[in-house]
Parts: sequence; C-alpha cells; structure tokens
Amino acid sequence: MRILLTAFTIIALALPASAQWPPEIRNLKVIPTTTKFGALIDTMKAFTRALGVRCTYCHIGREDQELSEYNFASDEKPAKLKAREMLKMVGAINDQYLAGLPMRRQPAIAVSCITCHHGLSQPRTIQQVVLNAYATGGFAGADSTYRALRTRYYGAAAYDFGEVPLTDVAAAVQAQGNGPDAIRLYQLNIQYLPTSGFAYRQLGFGYLETHDTAAALAAFRKRLELQPGNAEAKQLVDMLVKKP
Repeated sequence: MRILLTAFTIIALALPASAQWPPEIRNLKVIPTTTKFGALIDTMKAFTRALGVRCTYCHIGREDQELSEYNFASDEKPAKLKAREMLKMVGAINDQYLAGLPMRRQPAIAVSCITCHHGLSQPRTIQQVVLNAYATGGFAGADSTYRALRTRYYGAAAYDFGEVPLTDVAAAVQAQGNGPDAIRLYQLNIQYLPTSGFAYRQLGFGYLETHDTAAALAAFRKRLELQPGNAEAKQLVDMLVKKP
C-alpha cells in the first residue's frame, strides 16, 4: 500500500487553496489510518483523475456544496465499497504478485488505478463498449456510440482509436451472422482511417465472407495501392482477378 500511496502522490494535482476539506480523517478501512492528511487528499485527487470522476462518485455530497459539507465517512454509495475492494486488489498485485516475480525489471513496475482505468469509471475496451451498443441498438447504436466516444476521447488514453478495434467489432458482428452490418462497420473504420492498408484488408475479407468478390477485389486493390510491396495483397488481387 505504501507504493500505491506514493504513486498517487506523484501524479496528483493540487486543488485551489480555497477548497475546504473536512477537519478530520474518519472511517479509513483499507488506506492505513496512519496516513497523513495531505497524502490522503493526494490519493483522493488521483482517484478522480484515474477514473475521470468527481468526489460525488463515491461520497455523499453535491457539486454546489463546500467539500467540508460532504459526508466522506459514509459507506452508503456502492462505488465506495467497490473502490475499497479495488484497492485491496491493487495492493495484492503490487505487494504480493509483482513483488514475487523472479528477475523483476528495475526500476520496479507497479500498477495503480490509472493502469486499467485510463480516465474511465468503467475500464472497458472500446470493442466491448461498441459491441454492447450494437447488442442494444444495432448498427445505428454502434455507429453513434463510436462517433461520440471518438469525439470526446480522441487523443486521450481512454480508448484505442487505431485501425484494429472497429475491425474486431465488425468480425464479431459478422460471426453473429450479420454480414451487412459488419461491412458497414468495416467501412466506418475506413472513413476515419482512409490510408490504412489493414482497414482495407479487413474490409476485403469481410466482403469475401458475404461472397461479394467484386467488392473484395476493389478493397484489396485499394490496399495494394496503399501498400505496393505487400505480397499478400498482390496474391489476393491476382487470385480474384483470375477467379471465373
């Protein structure tokens, strides 16, 4: 836990001097009761940044209240109880599992909340989020969700907006038997990554799954245009050109 607190202190950002905290520390059950007030505040600030939340996520209070009026000691909110279990998990990873590794790298690597959360309260990959949106709202739900996440989080560490995630989603949708929607997801990927040879590769294979060889050929030709020396792309183009 000492390593955990140190890591949080390093990444914490200072609050304005006018912020009024409660006068005493109460109800610590995982963080050591010997923790100094300043270190505890740094820890709490680091939590908010790691999860992209405010104090009210775990504690009883309103945004329009002074912090001194919050009921930080209350265990009413489930998020606070979950946070305690997560702290135990992080402590076990650092103090037991990682500490017991043979030939450990130096300086030692330690995990903290931000290692998994990356500024998100729920540390789900973008594939999981978009697939969940597809399950409830079809292509329209997946499309709007991806666009909204990209608008909000692009450039942050929260989600991977590279060339792979949407193709993972499209492949999963195709495996469910929804070929047309899969193609639309592959095309959405290309909309954002028009110079990605990999994106066109996956689109081409998606078309092959739907038996649209003409569209697959066009996709592979585009990939070969983007990656002239790619042997796989050339082989696929030659194969489809010769196909009766």
